Amino acid sequence: MVAVMIAGGMYSWNRMRQVPLIAPAVVPKAGSANAPTFDEAEQAQQAVKFAGPLANYMTKQEPQPSPGAQQVETVTWVPTASDHVGGSVVGSTIPVLHKTFRVRSAVQVAFNLPAHAANPHLRGSYQSSEKPGGDADAPVEFLVLNDQQFSDLLSRRSGDATFSSDDAPAGEVNASLPPTMNQAVKYHLVFRNNSRGEKPFVQADFRMEF
Repeated sequence: MVAVMIAGGMYSWNRMRQVPLIAPAVVPKAGSANAPTFDEAEQAQQAVKFAGPLANYMTKQEPQPSPGAQQVETVTWVPTASDHVGGSVVGSTIPVLHKTFRVRSAVQVAFNLPAHAANPHLRGSYQSSEKPGGDADAPVEFLVLNDQQFSDLLSRRSGDATFSSDDAPAGEVNASLPPTMNQAVKYHLVFRNNSRGEKPFVQADFRMEF
């Protein structure tokens, strides 16, 4: 019995030395069905998408407006070649708006103050009516906002205005704006319709004097 046990132990020991305890890694062969293809790897990369303000900026996507935000239309006006004034900013005039447009909820017109404007003045007038060139009055609210104030308006946060005029069918504007330093500053003319039924037409004429 002792001899049998010794012989069995020696046989088991020799078998353990021949069989590795750790299985070798299996490398898939080229063309194997389990190997990932280039198309699969590309689809896996496309499936991963990042979201957030930084991702929106990197992909040049505009963020979706938050619920309840102020809906503002944009009116653009391009001055003719004769409207441009060369030379120094001091003593010059720049047209801002000369147009008739409809105000359903709110309309904004953006313009830039040039750099080194020591004493900028916004001058102009507007008239609001139910029809273009009509006599029936339709009051609107008029605001002059910088970029931060305009952002507060869009998000319905309370804030100040650089210049404001309560609901009126017409108005004359002569407003001094803060001087600019070594870079241009963006402002917004905002016409807001606070009535629920009327959608008035506004005839506006504004310019910047320095």
